[in-house]
Amino acid sequence: MSILESLHDLCVSKGISVAVAESCTSGLIASKLTLKSGSSDFLKGGIIAYQNDIKIKILGVDEQAILQYTEVSTEVVRQMAEGIRKSFLADYSIATSGYAGPSGGTKNNPIGTVFIAISSASGVDVERFIFSGDRQSIVNQASEKAVRLLYDAIKKQ
Repeated sequence: MSILESLHDLCVSKGISVAVAESCTSGLIASKLTLKSGSSDFLKGGIIAYQNDIKIKILGVDEQAILQYTEVSTEVVRQMAEGIRKSFLADYSIATSGYAGPSGGTKNNPIGTVFIAISSASGVDVERFIFSGDRQSIVNQASEKAVRLLYDAIKKQ
């Protein structure tokens, strides 16, 4: 059984709902979560927040956090995850923000850097990853890691 099938079955069996806020993964996580029929039993929906004004106006990210830390940061992805979970009244949420390339990146966060947050009522966990490869490879790796982190978080519950 794949991780996606395991996550689907786990969410359905526990009655857990999920929402997603994706920046660099551009909806790929939501797409993966809906591959199995019946995913509407747990996936509430999501937002692709590619531009900062969507992060601020729709997800409730503090503009000062973006100005101080950039949109690719622990602080911003944490707020994205909290914002989508609360707005969608979900039990869990995933948020991603990163530099998939080939342009972008900074000295501290080069291309391939992706922050992934998992939010639940018990708090928000954020991890920073540096993936390698071309743009599509980085996006694929980030979406797969996000699904795994969500599965692991729910499994611990």
